[in-house]
This record gives sequence, structure tokens and C-alpha cells, in this order.
Amino acid sequence: MDKDIALIRREYKRQKKLEEIVNTRELIRPNVKKWQVATMFAILPFLLLSAILFTIFIPLAFLYKLLIGITLIIGVLEGYARLCLILTVKCYQRYALEKTRRRCKCIPSCSQYALLALKKCYPLLLAVLKIRKRLYKTCDGEEYKVDFPNKRANKR
Repeated sequence: MDKDIALIRREYKRQKKLEEIVNTRELIRPNVKKWQVATMFAILPFLLLSAILFTIFIPLAFLYKLLIGITLIIGVLEGYARLCLILTVKCYQRYALEKTRRRCKCIPSCSQYALLALKKCYPLLLAVLKIRKRLYKTCDGEEYKVDFPNKRANKR
């Protein structure tokens, strides 16, 4: 019984510390404009189209064209689409209301987590899935949490 009470007290103190950290953290406001994000996303289809057209018009066998085309499309998506998503998160950090940004009860904040996941060497799809899990599962509730993106599955 005493161990249970001690455990509850420790968890309560831990939650209060985390609450203080979350409520007093500095909100970063990057210098990103909305038009920059819109321009990046507007260029993305043209990059994909040019990768496809380049693949079609090189004089090689079909299999080689297919391999080169897939490689170029994955390269564009992994590199350029990743930059687009990073700029989108930074745009959110700049323009979102403080009240909205303070709703996150995790350390680091969800937007900072997204930047960390996108900047690490994850494949883009894995980074997006980690961000989705963080937004809709981990950061849902009243409990304060510490959750960094890592290669292994986060243990609870």
C-alpha cells in the first residue's frame, strides 16, 4: 500500500514538472512566409512531370527507363517533398495562434517533433507515419509526456 502511494506521489510530481516545462516553453516563430510554402508546393508537380518526361525520352530499353524513372520520382519525393513538409511545419509554427500551439502536452511539442522526424534519416513515408501517430495517438489526452522520434518503436 505504501509503495502504491509513493508511486502515485512520484508520478504526480513528475506530471507537475512536465506541466511547468510545457506551459513555460518558448514558442519558436520561424521566419517563413506563406507564399514560400505555396511556391514550393506549386513547383513539386513540375519536378515530378519533368522526371517522368526525362525518363520517357532517354534512348534506353524499357526496363532501364522504368528503373531510372522510379529512382528519379523517389528522389524528388524524398528530397523536395520533404523540404515542402518542413516548410509547412515552420509556417504553422509562425502563424498558428499561441493558444493552439500550447494545447500540445508533449515534450518536444508536436510541431517540433514533426521537424525532428522529417530531418532525421527516416524514409519520408515513415516520418509521416510517425508524425501522424504522434498527433492522433500520443498527444491525445490529459497526461503530459516526453516522446522523441527514434528508430525503434516508442515503448510505453
